[in-house]
Amino acid sequence: MPELTFEDAYPVVRTLARQKALAVIGCCGLCQADREDIESDLLLDFYLRFSKFDSRRASVRTFASRVMDKKLKSILRQRSARCRAGQNGLTSIDDMALASATVRQAEERQQFWVDAGRALSSLPPGARQVAQALCWGSPAEVSRSLGRSRSRIYQRIEQLRRAFLTAGIGPDYFAASGVAP
Repeated sequence: MPELTFEDAYPVVRTLARQKALAVIGCCGLCQADREDIESDLLLDFYLRFSKFDSRRASVRTFASRVMDKKLKSILRQRSARCRAGQNGLTSIDDMALASATVRQAEERQQFWVDAGRALSSLPPGARQVAQALCWGSPAEVSRSLGRSRSRIYQRIEQLRRAFLTAGIGPDYFAASGVAP
């Protein structure tokens, strides 16, 4: 099996970086305008660490997810520190408590993506393709874009639901940790 190059991995990690950047918008004062910068930081960090990737130990998606999660924690810690120092207009105790809660929520969202990745990795490629397409469109749109019948898309959705439930991701996934859905 030939070695995976960064160029081969890029489409997968670009999508992952976008998802992770979107997940932290709203945390520690991060706004939609920060998304591209965060995404770029995540991709750059992945690029710098790609030489340590070992396909025998993990998939490129798992490796990228772990690298990006560490970078996100670093970004959020830095932003939180600025909040505690009174920068970015956060000066009250209420504001600092809110910043701490958003960091915790971001960590929970990151854990969700780890759990979701585990659930998706157990599925066949067709189901993963449908899952990815559903991030950007309705079942009807996915049916048209993938050229599959709606009934086949709904079968895949059922398969996705079972995989997520098996991985412990159900309707109360976030509520169980004390965070309202």
